[in-house]
Amino acid sequence: MDLRERFFNLLDSLSALRALSQINLERVTEAELLAEALDELVRYQNIDHCSVFRMEAGVLRCVSGRSMAESHAEITGTPSARATADSMAFKPGEGIVGIAYSSAQLQYCRDCSQSSEFIPHDSTVSDMPGSLISAPIKMGDKVLGVLNASHPMAEYFEPWQQHTLSLFSSCLGQILYNHQMLHELEILIDQRTEELGKSLEEANRLRKRYEQLSMVDELTGLHNRRFFFNEAEAHISRAIRSKQPCSLMLVDVDHFKRVNDQWGHLVGDQVLAAISRILMDEARGGDLVARVGGEEFVILLPEAGIEGADLMAQRIQERLTNINMGNSHPGIKLTVSIGMTELTKISDQKLTPSQLVDQLYSQADQAMYECKREGRNRRIRFKEPVDD
Repeated sequence: MDLRERFFNLLDSLSALRALSQINLERVTEAELLAEALDELVRYQNIDHCSVFRMEAGVLRCVSGRSMAESHAEITGTPSARATADSMAFKPGEGIVGIAYSSAQLQYCRDCSQSSEFIPHDSTVSDMPGSLISAPIKMGDKVLGVLNASHPMAEYFEPWQQHTLSLFSSCLGQILYNHQMLHELEILIDQRTEELGKSLEEANRLRKRYEQLSMVDELTGLHNRRFFFNEAEAHISRAIRSKQPCSLMLVDVDHFKRVNDQWGHLVGDQVLAAISRILMDEARGGDLVARVGGEEFVILLPEAGIEGADLMAQRIQERLTNINMGNSHPGIKLTVSIGMTELTKISDQKLTPSQLVDQLYSQADQAMYECKREGRNRRIRFKEPVDD
């Protein structure tokens, strides 16, 4: 990971911490506080699912959980597929969660299917996480609970993400303690509020200082994740006002880790740059193209419906399949999984443009992971779940 990408990751981490610290403790219950904190973690860290366990009567119980799928279900009012996960419980020292609580140390299960310490719950048997991080939520030396973060892919979490989750759980522990003091003991917390304000002020100065530098991904020349989400709001607003179609596709390179493992990271960077050139070449003048992850790209297509997006996706797949990396690397073969969705005429009118962007991204992400489940190297359109 180059220095610029590390800095972008740092800004995302600071944004998550900043959003966490801005929750109004006077007006929320603990359950609402945890739900809002997990929503911000999913939003800024691209985590598939996260939850909080608290000690109740000698047992660690799941008291709050959020995921990209649940956030979409909550917005649209559709049933939540993971609602039963709230019944999950572990004894101290039992499972990854219990070990994190007892040891007061972050635990990283790189491949849940291969770990003897991972204990699946009945609700996760058919949807078991690939990798899992359990970070203790502490206030001083006291462990208040455990923050869980999981992803369908094994070996997903990088060291900087582990560090971010450790910082997030520490801040969450501080905020939970403050909330308890505020609502149960009604004591003054002016000193802690002042310290938190100084931290926020410093983080805000840092964000403003480097905001202009955080627009473009240095490796590929594409816009980055932050710029995409900010700019996409304006596109969505115009599409709604003009009643024009708008679609979004998420492009993920299949088995990209194999390229890095076989050819080295330098060649991997060259491949990402070549992919980016193809995406920009296929994009129209008004399309918004960005790199949002290591080998993940997003394209927003204003004034284009799902059929137009599908045609572009097909061209992208064909060109990447025949990509030419030169005589020095003739053996590189690439395929991509592409999830697609569009802004529909029946989109929830109560949603803000920002919420609609999040919704479209979540839908495309779900469709993209459906591609992965079906064997990769394909494109799939998002379909709303059908009520029984």
